[in-house]
Amino acid sequence: MAVALLAFLGLLAVAGIVMWVLAIRISYRVEQQRDGDKLRPALAMTNMFRSAFWAPLDDKADPKLRRQLQTYIYAALGCMIVMAAASFALPLLAAQESAHVAKTPPAPVDPTGTTLTYIRSNQDGTLPEFVYVHPVSLTEIYVAKMVSPCTDAAYVTGIFDPATHEATQLIGGRLNRDGEQTPQVWLTFLPDTRKIEVRFGDPKSKPIEVHDAPSAPWRMYDFDLAEFALFGPRAPGSFNFGVAMAWPDGTAPTLRVPGDATAKFLYSSEKATRNHFRIGGPAFTDPLIGDRGGEMVLDAKLGHVIEARFGRPNHAGYANFQLKLVAATPAPEGEAVWRKALSDHWANCPVETKDK
Repeated sequence: MAVALLAFLGLLAVAGIVMWVLAIRISYRVEQQRDGDKLRPALAMTNMFRSAFWAPLDDKADPKLRRQLQTYIYAALGCMIVMAAASFALPLLAAQESAHVAKTPPAPVDPTGTTLTYIRSNQDGTLPEFVYVHPVSLTEIYVAKMVSPCTDAAYVTGIFDPATHEATQLIGGRLNRDGEQTPQVWLTFLPDTRKIEVRFGDPKSKPIEVHDAPSAPWRMYDFDLAEFALFGPRAPGSFNFGVAMAWPDGTAPTLRVPGDATAKFLYSSEKATRNHFRIGGPAFTDPLIGDRGGEMVLDAKLGHVIEARFGRPNHAGYANFQLKLVAATPAPEGEAVWRKALSDHWANCPVETKDK
């Protein structure tokens, strides 16, 4: 809009100059008719206002020529007045367009190849576990969870719909000595019916459990908020999401659906590089304890979690939940960090130590 107004002002300026030049020329002709052969001053010295708006009693100038001169003068002055008025709007429009550009969130950065290193624990720091989040594409993410070398470690992969940003399949398993996944459980989301099917041992077997999925976009709580590495919001503003979680404590069902969660935007910090949210809603409300939500801080540019503290645990044996980002390594170095974390876990371990 500001550019269009600037172009319009340029056209007005050209039109005003043309009208002014024509007025000067006609003014000179008017004075020639009045004075006849009398020597006239230079063209540039002609007083066109006198020629147009003052006339002697025995004026010999053509009245039509004087009216034409007046028209050109009015047109030139009109262009100048419109230019002056419009020029006041130009800085306002420019400021509005700049503000609009500033408020427009930047295009999401491709996280492929990045490795995010977290420590998940209770809020008092007990039961710490390293969590490595590694997006391998815009629709697939791998997560490894390790307490200490040479011990059982989880390895979970997720595939997501690029349009809905919901997981279509999650495969849970263990990290084996080859640095690969030994799959054990398959969760399949059926978007047409919004059902989640759970299978153990064989992805083609009959589902052991079938659940209604929570509201879209649904998130797997024990996936340690890894989905935000792909689909975390970049702009400040509240949002909602559904919550499901695996809870393999020996009781049925294995998959549980706590319900919906709310993320209320609180403020931005660190020169608008971090967005702070208050997490609540039915998924974080206990009938006996009450509110088990908390706060979450997201990277404003990349969307991933920087820190989260909730009252509700996401694994059996924990009292609550805390997730802190230790390092964010972008590609291509992130790929090396991921492979090293997997290979180092079982390196030089005793033969009798077995991964389950």
